[in-house]
Amino acid sequence: MRNPSLTYLTIAVFAAPLMSGCSSSLLDRKVAEGVIEYALSFPDYDPNGIMAGMLPERTTVSFADGKQVAELSAGMGIFRTTMVVDGVKKGLDYHLSMMSKKMVAHLQPRDRSLFNQDSGTPTIIYTNDVDTIAGYPCKRAIAIFDRIDQPETDLWYTDKIELQDPNWFGPFAEIPGVLLRYDLVQHGMRMRLDAISVQPREVDPAKFTVKDEFDQVQPEVLHHELAEVLGTFSM
Repeated sequence: MRNPSLTYLTIAVFAAPLMSGCSSSLLDRKVAEGVIEYALSFPDYDPNGIMAGMLPERTTVSFADGKQVAELSAGMGIFRTTMVVDGVKKGLDYHLSMMSKKMVAHLQPRDRSLFNQDSGTPTIIYTNDVDTIAGYPCKRAIAIFDRIDQPETDLWYTDKIELQDPNWFGPFAEIPGVLLRYDLVQHGMRMRLDAISVQPREVDPAKFTVKDEFDQVQPEVLHHELAEVLGTFSM
């Protein structure tokens, strides 16, 4: 009769490396191409404001080959922005569409301060806290601002999405991973982004090109137009 203890031992010896390799690959797996969908909310905004129904509820970020494109639509599609970001060349093409008006500005690292005036450069405090957001392991950092009107904010980020310097253009440039839950303030409006899905899939390279039908303008011109548009949502 076969020794059952020996049989179990044999199975364990052969199964252990397979199980170890499988769990290791799952833990180390990174996604290099896909789409992140975020739910949007506005913590400081009056939900009864006359423009409340015009605020966006979702935004998406598509990424591949060190590039990302963030797309947002508000006002029932009247107002649209598309940011095409190159993490390797450190360039950003910011598209703004408002009815018949279409413009795009090319931003470089020197233009960061213009678009991050509301927050400046915060002090980042790293913690040991961890969580899972949209199925991805995240670490928590805290951004502390030197302006009294800017409360500290939690930054949850993951290193399981392959993007080079994914935050170089924003106020949280030093965060070493893709942000999946965070607050962002622009033109006096606080927007909270919370990732609800990360879908690994092929992304059309055409998404990362500058749109030909948009008029080229200087960053200062686009910044002024954004301020006027976003000002209408605070009524």
